[in-house]
Amino acid sequence: MSVLPAVVTRNWTLKLASLGLAMFLWAVVRAEPPDRELVADVPVLVQVGDLDWREAAPPEPATVQVRFAGPARQILALNRESAAVRVPLDVVGSPDTTVQLRRDWVVIEGAGGVVVEDVLPSTVDIHLERTARVALPVSLSTAGTPAEGYVLAAPVEPMPPTVRVHGAESRVAALDSLLGRPIDISGMDGVERVVIPIDTTGLTGITLTPTEVEAVVRVERAIDRVLPPVVVEIEGGASGLAVSPERLEITIRGPAGRTSEADLSDLRLIVAADDVRELTDDEERRVAVRVSGLDDPFLSVLTAVDSVMVRRANDPDDGGPR
Repeated sequence: MSVLPAVVTRNWTLKLASLGLAMFLWAVVRAEPPDRELVADVPVLVQVGDLDWREAAPPEPATVQVRFAGPARQILALNRESAAVRVPLDVVGSPDTTVQLRRDWVVIEGAGGVVVEDVLPSTVDIHLERTARVALPVSLSTAGTPAEGYVLAAPVEPMPPTVRVHGAESRVAALDSLLGRPIDISGMDGVERVVIPIDTTGLTGITLTPTEVEAVVRVERAIDRVLPPVVVEIEGGASGLAVSPERLEITIRGPAGRTSEADLSDLRLIVAADDVRELTDDEERRVAVRVSGLDDPFLSVLTAVDSVMVRRANDPDDGGPR
């Protein structure tokens, strides 16, 4: 009677052959000679740990060659695109420094069983610049047109009014303010609170805190305020010229509070002196009229016409505004 279970003795020759083959393959793998490969264009990535400094330019050289050694199959399994040399720079002593590259700074995917034999060249030059931190004001603007019959009624002020900026000293020094992305007020007909991202165009490498601000947009119904006809004046008080028509009716349009309370004592209708220069005796010239003396950007001025005719007065006493 056999002392071994049938499960062991069944097909024992086949099982013995399988065991022998496994031991042979194990021995082949163990005896496999190491292989080597030189990977070129491995990027050097500097990781500055000192917050008072940052890179001013890429390291020199920006890429190196790395020689890997290991079993051929492990070498073939390397993800060469993932290779990099990560240089930790926790303490900075000067803006320019030379660093000896260490093999344990090399990272690559699929590196099991593979070692780094060499890094060529073995040093890199690193260029740094001090960082700066400042608070800069944010400027906001609007785009589009409110709903029909409505106008923007008040300045759009950012909240908070400033944003903290952190970045390379030379770049931060070139900034005096930040811009929010234009606020689209198309179709608005009331008061809305909006969130506006800061425009980061051209601010690569600059850190902003916060990266967006809020604002209240006030849109109100527009009202009209009709003024008595206003004299059209020639800039510089030129004499001997007659203007037709001599006076124009003006309408001020804007939000109710601003329109009714606006100080219009300095409001003038002006013809530019250059527009009537060298006017001949028999010439009649149409020229544009501009409004001056109204500085409120939330009010607009409407005139019956936007131009007048100017000629030389026949009567010397007919040249001044009446």
